[in-house]
Amino acid sequence: MIRNYLLLLLFLTGLAPALEAQSWRSLRKDAEQAFEEGDLKTAAEKYSEAYSKKRKKEELTYKAGEIYFTMRDYRKAVEAYRPVKDKNDDFPLVGLKFARCLKQDGQYDRAITAFEEFLEGYTGDGKEILEEIIRVEIAGCRFGMEAPANANRELNIALPGDGVNSEKEDFAPFPISDNELYFSSNQGGRARIFVSERENNKWTEGEAPRNFPVIQQGHFCNSAMSPDGNRIYFTVCNDDDKNWSDVKNRCEIFVSKRVGSQWSQPERLPDYINTQGVTATHPFVTHQRGREILYFASNREGGLGGMDLWYASRDLGIDNNDFSFPVNLGPVVNTLGDEITPFYDRENQALYFGSNGHVSMGGFDIFQSIGDEVSWSQPANLGMPLNSSADDYFYILNPSRNGGFFTSNRVDAGSKITTSHEDIFEFSEGGRRVVLKGNVYDRTTGDPIGAITVRLFEVGPGGESELRSQSFNDGRYSFDILPNRQFRVEISAYGYQPGSYRVNANDENTYSYGQPIFLEKEGQASDIPEPPVVDNGNDPYPGNINPGRTQPLEPDEPVSSYPPTGPATSNSMAPVAPYRTRSQNPNDNYEYETTAPRHNGTYYKVQIAAVGNFDSARFGNIADLGTIQTEFIIERNLNRVMLADFFSLPDARAVLSKVKARGYSGAYLIEYINGERYGRVR
Repeated sequence: MIRNYLLLLLFLTGLAPALEAQSWRSLRKDAEQAFEEGDLKTAAEKYSEAYSKKRKKEELTYKAGEIYFTMRDYRKAVEAYRPVKDKNDDFPLVGLKFARCLKQDGQYDRAITAFEEFLEGYTGDGKEILEEIIRVEIAGCRFGMEAPANANRELNIALPGDGVNSEKEDFAPFPISDNELYFSSNQGGRARIFVSERENNKWTEGEAPRNFPVIQQGHFCNSAMSPDGNRIYFTVCNDDDKNWSDVKNRCEIFVSKRVGSQWSQPERLPDYINTQGVTATHPFVTHQRGREILYFASNREGGLGGMDLWYASRDLGIDNNDFSFPVNLGPVVNTLGDEITPFYDRENQALYFGSNGHVSMGGFDIFQSIGDEVSWSQPANLGMPLNSSADDYFYILNPSRNGGFFTSNRVDAGSKITTSHEDIFEFSEGGRRVVLKGNVYDRTTGDPIGAITVRLFEVGPGGESELRSQSFNDGRYSFDILPNRQFRVEISAYGYQPGSYRVNANDENTYSYGQPIFLEKEGQASDIPEPPVVDNGNDPYPGNINPGRTQPLEPDEPVSSYPPTGPATSNSMAPVAPYRTRSQNPNDNYEYETTAPRHNGTYYKVQIAAVGNFDSARFGNIADLGTIQTEFIIERNLNRVMLADFFSLPDARAVLSKVKARGYSGAYLIEYINGERYGRVR
């Protein structure tokens, strides 16, 4: 009997690890249950874990990406979408979503490449429309890359504090005065209207507005008071969805009227404003020429696409809800995307709104258009610091006009560490111009180094995002930066090991940051690439394997089955002994052999083609642009043809542009770090 118990104990002990480790099916079931219960974070994590156990089930990582995308956790969405980003036939538009997440994570360079790759590989319907959408998205990436240099230094941005903001969605600020703020929040699981007061420069805990009517069902939010204070407009939205979304929930506009110190019971605006089955939301009212003008956002029929901005008006002399039929603000303001959260500054005849259809540096950006009714100027992006790579909208001025509020899900260093929920931000005029600058010297001689490249990164809780990369010719660098942020500066120069440092721009008494940098020369002189020399036929491996070809070679195109010639370099320094290595990128992990020199730090090469038999004469028309090298891919019997080496991304991109102009349209950049190949620059 004792022996049987011991055997049973040993069996259970061996079984314990198996019981603890969940199968992918079990994890998928947990994910589905969490999703049904509205626990999106757990659902995404379980789907990701299930995919790690069953890589063939690609729908698991796609579902995780969809949830992270919904949660606006851009970085995790990127990683979840990455394995399936090229499989748009199986997962519609997944490549576009992948690129947009990169953009909203501030990875503009990689986003541009992802947008281009998606469009190039897309074979479905509506390509013409997608081409226009992607053109705007790429323009937004380029705008975002330049935005820090053009930021408005006269604005200070701050979070009002815990009285207004929470770990939930906090949005739709509407200041009644400098010291009284209406806003909306779904803290408690249901979107409601709150009011907070500023006392000793601190906002009080939000509470329900005094004498506001009780609304039993649905979300009620997005309040806007009329200029005379006699009416308050707001939206009532369905609560069928377990997760509140200000744009996705169906909403209708209501109004309550002031009766003495009380507010009347809400009245739904007429059917021709609240059209059955569509959304009407984000009301804002102003008074002009004896009429009350109601601006709002709707996806009603007759728009240009998505949510559009509309207006309707009523006679101020009659206290009823008899508005005119809504009019679309027109194609100058509205786009194929979404336009939302209108605010009209009557004094300056300026309309402010959020849009993801115009050129934006994030998802939604804040825009300004001058005009009235259906006559508007071309919208202008307000740029940084009001806009970011995240979503920014609900812009509104304070009555005193020395600042105002807006809503964003951006990360704010030290205060807000996630993009998964939105908060209310306050802005005020009177900012200060802050500069980051310094000099670069040779560590051995102490002499200034002339030509340098400086990359500026902003460091946040979610990691680093590159703001700028710029070359300087006099050994000195200077950038305008925003205060109360952390940065990393990376400096490189031809023939030197790169250097870097971090800095916090949080000293209220300082307007200038930065430090001198001393760079060390790389290794031996033979390790430093010489200026390129044109080779006119001295290559040790002659023989054009395809002399009749007239079209340019693609970077990984196997153009011949001939036996390879082996590694070779042309236009290079004294040969390095052949060595074998493997790429660090899991999507490009072939073992290869090369004689290319290895450098410290980060540098780049232009990949031209992959050929079976290398002939330097075949690439003679680009030999003046750099050193031609090869990497022999052992498993594929192919030689990668590379143009090398470039020690700054701007320089590499400039050469890539010239290479493409000379007929190699499929060329692209490869990143190397400390001599290791890290794959394509995204």
